[in-house]
Amino acid sequence: MCRPATSGTVGDLLVDTDIFIDHLRGARRFRPGQLTVWYSVVTRTELFAGRGTEERPVEELLAPFHEVDVTRAIAERAGRLGRTRGLCMPDALIAATALELGLVLRTRNRRDFEGIDSLVLMAVDIVEPPEDQVR
Repeated sequence: MCRPATSGTVGDLLVDTDIFIDHLRGARRFRPGQLTVWYSVVTRTELFAGRGTEERPVEELLAPFHEVDVTRAIAERAGRLGRTRGLCMPDALIAATALELGLVLRTRNRRDFEGIDSLVLMAVDIVEPPEDQVR
């Protein structure tokens, strides 16, 4: 089952593609604060595949964060999640990355990850609207 992160400090966070997309589109600003941020190489792939993507802003956004490659363990767990939970492969790979590395997953698409044992999701409070929308 998907569990929300408890209050307190979360040290390592895996950020799903949708959070970065929102940031790049100006819908919601991503501010990691003191968190150590990781993202899957799958996220890089999805961001570069986006229609009308300007590559430089993507590169600049991802540069300060840690990228995780798909290992054999991640690939095998993702395959199992895809088979047993019906997840699309990008979501399965991202969930498997969080599980294998013990990272908290930050995503706006919570329903995609519901029901996955031991997967911890972070609350929305680390994502803020763009500064020009803050009153």
